[in-house]
Amino acid sequence: MLDKRGAPVHMAAMTPEPASAPGGARAAMPAAAHTALGRQARTLAGFQLIVPPGQRLGPLWIETQQLMRRVAAVPPADSQVPILTPFAPLRVLADEGASAALLTAPQDVLAQLRAGRGLVVFDGSNEGRPLLRPHVAHMHAALAASGIAPGRAAWVQQNRCLAAAYAAHCAAEGLAPMRVVVAHSHAAGLWARLMGGRAQESWPFGFAIQHDGPRPSRWVCLNYNLRPHRALLVAWLRERPEPGFLSFSVTRETHGRTGAARLLAGAAELAPADPDGARAAVARLLESGLHQGSDIDGFGHPNERIYSLPLDAVAGAELFIVTETEMLGTGLLRWTEKTLKAISSGLPFIVFGNHGVVAALAGLGFDMLGDIVDHGYDAEPNPACRFAAARAAVARFLARPPGFTAHELARLRAASAHNRGVFADALLRDALLDPVDAILSAAAG
Repeated sequence: MLDKRGAPVHMAAMTPEPASAPGGARAAMPAAAHTALGRQARTLAGFQLIVPPGQRLGPLWIETQQLMRRVAAVPPADSQVPILTPFAPLRVLADEGASAALLTAPQDVLAQLRAGRGLVVFDGSNEGRPLLRPHVAHMHAALAASGIAPGRAAWVQQNRCLAAAYAAHCAAEGLAPMRVVVAHSHAAGLWARLMGGRAQESWPFGFAIQHDGPRPSRWVCLNYNLRPHRALLVAWLRERPEPGFLSFSVTRETHGRTGAARLLAGAAELAPADPDGARAAVARLLESGLHQGSDIDGFGHPNERIYSLPLDAVAGAELFIVTETEMLGTGLLRWTEKTLKAISSGLPFIVFGNHGVVAALAGLGFDMLGDIVDHGYDAEPNPACRFAAARAAVARFLARPPGFTAHELARLRAASAHNRGVFADALLRDALLDPVDAILSAAAG
């Protein structure tokens, strides 16, 4: 395997990081997670992860590698099954030539894959998008050019709707399918931050509900890249009388920034009853030059947003308003670290995001505090109806008396304690352990 600098390294043989001395900065990893990661490290010793020359290790394996360092040092097996694992972000899959380069590998490795030993893993675990025909065409073309059967390949992504859509596409086109594996490198990274025994540069789980004092903000809403639902929501929040904490900017250039025309069109799509009013509200927002930077100003790289959170602002709020990366469109079910941060804060929250996110997280075992906030919006498949319902849920929450009663705080703290256990166990299994196990099982089969 190659590390991010291109140097060879055996993942399972890496020396584990030492624990901190008593009173030091390192927290203990949950015992069950330590055991599960140790088992997986021993399994990984029988596999050789191969990154194509000139490329980088994908995010799923980076997170796995970092966690392996903390739990076990297992020597590699004498005979290892090859896993050719290029990092395959969507911008690469959109380019036919770049997709073909993902399968550059030594001839002996390609020969084993052609013979049915090992696996190709297109690692896109840091992203999630609906099925796009060019992505499929380019991956299948790369496999065909290399003489590798699609059954010897897996496509890793965050979108939980991808497998069904891809299977239907393959059936319609007469294609032999790859495996589709759902994994979430950002969730695994946040788990490592909060649960994985990493140095405590982070926040305690449930930190925002640990005090009984007054709360200066009724809500907190953190944003990064401009999106139509974010702009329309911010325009509405700024007109409300309740004090809140907003992190938002229309002036700072950001990676993936949406242009003004697309923002206005998307705002109109989210407000079919008053599209002109929605366009005007977002246009006024853009013209205002609003820059309430907060954590945004401190970003040296877009990926830092995964861990950046103004703790005092969140601890001083009552409601965490989550604006997920996507809200428009169909064929997509995923959540990002934004919703997981809201859960880890301990506050009640409302999610402006994909259809079914709240139900899926509840399915993992999280207490979504449905008795305190109305998550009925989550069942709305239509984005405009979902946006309106989520905004109405915010308004209903803000109509309640400010602050939390002693009973409500006790309820929030009990939910947070429960959610910490789900985060420690089910989230790690869902984001990393189960996907890696599925990949290794397919590679060995």
